[in-house]
Amino acid sequence: MPKYYGGDCGSSHGCSSSRKHTPITSKAQRGLFGSELARRRAGKKGRMEGITTAELESHLRESKGKRLPRKSHKG
Repeated sequence: MPKYYGGDCGSSHGCSSSRKHTPITSKAQRGLFGSELARRRAGKKGRMEGITTAELESHLRESKGKRLPRKSHKG
């Protein structure tokens, strides 16, 4: 799995990174972030090394209730 390159979005969720925040853009990505958060909460080793648990929670909170496409279409 590729490393996550998100980061501080300027909000008060505790990001310590100075990298630019990248929002969740699809249901598939939201699923990946959700499963990563569940893994960490279960005490297992996560697969995304470049993102903190606080950042995962923040991204998922932002995408909650939004209508996202199944896949993101870059074009």
